[in-house]
Parts: sequence; C-alpha cells; structure tokens
Amino acid sequence: MKKLSFLSFGILVLVFVGFFPLEEAFAAGRVVVYSSNQQAQNDLMATEFEKATGVKCEMVRLMPGVAMKRIKAEGGRPLGDVVMGMGKVFLVNNIDLWEPYKIKEFDKYPDEWKDPNGKWIVHVVHNCVVGYNTGLVTKAEAPKSWHDFLEPKWKDRFAWVNPNNSGSGYVQLTIFLHLFGEDESGWKKVETVLRHAKITEQSSLVYTGVSKGEFHAGLTNEYSSMRYKLSGAPVEVVYPNEGTASTADGAAIIKGAPNMENARKFLDWSCSMDWIKHEAKWLRRPARIDVNFSELMPGMIPTKQIEKIKGYDDAYWIKNQTEILKKCTDVLLRVK
Repeated sequence: MKKLSFLSFGILVLVFVGFFPLEEAFAAGRVVVYSSNQQAQNDLMATEFEKATGVKCEMVRLMPGVAMKRIKAEGGRPLGDVVMGMGKVFLVNNIDLWEPYKIKEFDKYPDEWKDPNGKWIVHVVHNCVVGYNTGLVTKAEAPKSWHDFLEPKWKDRFAWVNPNNSGSGYVQLTIFLHLFGEDESGWKKVETVLRHAKITEQSSLVYTGVSKGEFHAGLTNEYSSMRYKLSGAPVEVVYPNEGTASTADGAAIIKGAPNMENARKFLDWSCSMDWIKHEAKWLRRPARIDVNFSELMPGMIPTKQIEKIKGYDDAYWIKNQTEILKKCTDVLLRVK
C-alpha cells in the first residue's frame, strides 16, 4: 500500500510538472531580461548581477522592435521581467506596458531621462555620431555634416540602421527631419539620404561593418565606434558640425513580471555606481548627474563639450513617432 501511495505521488508530481513548465516552476530565484545590448555585455551583466545578489540572471538578446512585439504578444502573462537597452521613444510610447517602480537612487537621474512615476529610466545616454573607416576614407573626404549624406558621392557607401527597428535609427531620422524640415522638400531630402544609404536591420551591423571595411561610413552611436577606434581598428569618429542629439539606453519592468522582486533588484543594481563603473569600460556615458564621465574614462570628450542641435525637441519626435515611421516606411518601400 505504501509503495502504491509513493507511486501515486510520483505520478501526481509528473502531471503537475507537465502542466507547469520547469522554467516557471523554478523561477523564484531568477530574473529574465530582454536586452538589445551586445551579447558580451549581456554576459558580463548577468555574471556581475548574480555575484552581487545571488539571483540567476537570464539575458535574452532582442532588438527593441522585436522585444516590443514579443511583450505585446505575451499579453497579460509575460515571460520576461525587464527590458534593457530600449530607446526613450519605445519606453514613452508603450508606457502602459511597464510596472511603476522608483529605483533607490531615483534622485540621481535628471527629469528628462526618467518617468516621474518610475515606469522607465534611462541609465546610459548615447550621442549620435558618424563613424568612418580610415582605410577607405581620408580625413579630408570624411563627412563632417549631416547634410553631407545628400551628396551623390555617398551613395551605397554608408550604412544606417532601419529606423523602424532601432531607437538610435529613429533619432537619426528625426535629426535629418529637424535639419531639413517636415514639409515636402524636407522629406524629399530624407528620401535622398535613404536612397544613398545601405539599410541594415540591426544597429550592430553598422559599426561592425564600418570597422571591417564593409561600409565606408555609418550613422552610429558614440560608444560603439569609439570602442573600435580605441581598440586599434581603422575607425574614426565625427561629431557633425550642426551638433547632435542623444539616444537613450533605458530600462523598465514589464507589467505583471513573474519575478517582480528580482526585477526591482535588477533595476536598482543596473542604475547603481557598482554597475556603472563596469559599464563605463564599454565607453557608455552614464545618465546620472553625479558622474563625471571624462574622469571615469580619460580620453573621452566631457559631456559638456558635445554640442547639441539647436531647437531639437525629443518630446515632439516621440509623440509623432507612428506617423513619421509610416512615412519613412513608405519611402523605404519606394527606394529600396
């Protein structure tokens, strides 16, 4: 009888596990992060977080647009806990998908880089720049202006990530629109730039392609091109003479996250100085107001010396993202 009872118990356990996958049954000691950052950085982040907290961290690499599709498809039963490496436009325009939580050092972040209710926070700020391959382009030939990409000589010689897939790609699109205008004439110029560009589906394909000589130049972020330059790759970085705008590397807790407490721990830790000191080695500028990046990473331009484009209003471009991307898609279908 005892043997039968034990057997019955074993069958019940197997049935239970069959209905509830093992990854859910044993999820209490982990956190699942959807991150668009490079795999090497994701691996380091997972290792350091586990060292600091004892919580197992599973990093799932997804581009922002893909991550948003997955979160929406998961509906009210998310499989992930946190999104990481998201542009501000994604965070703001999908505000209902995030769980409010003010990190422990909330006051260390400027208002422009956080939701007042804690639904999202930007911990790294990237400046949009132009990277070029010094083996293919001389300093005299290199683009010095956003307007330079209107010139026929740049046709099929520079790369740009699809603005539909990337927060940085969208910000670069809005830079052109801000400089050219949103009227018919301005969109015609944007069409010319898109016609000249080699469009990639991932941001990483732009700066890796430039470093390998697959592209002469590319529209990219400061940290990614600077990393290649400082590692000895034939890459140089240009801050366009009209100025630049910043893209965000932000994070949020997914609403209804299955590992909520660990998600909060992850957000606190990822915005703390403990992780920022690691992240600075990747040349990623912290958004925190109490960090002097050029002291943390000698050789990098002080943030105050980077000229921003006059009159650029990111709130406007975020609000009008859907309409602008629709027009951009129509142009891409026509010219590519």
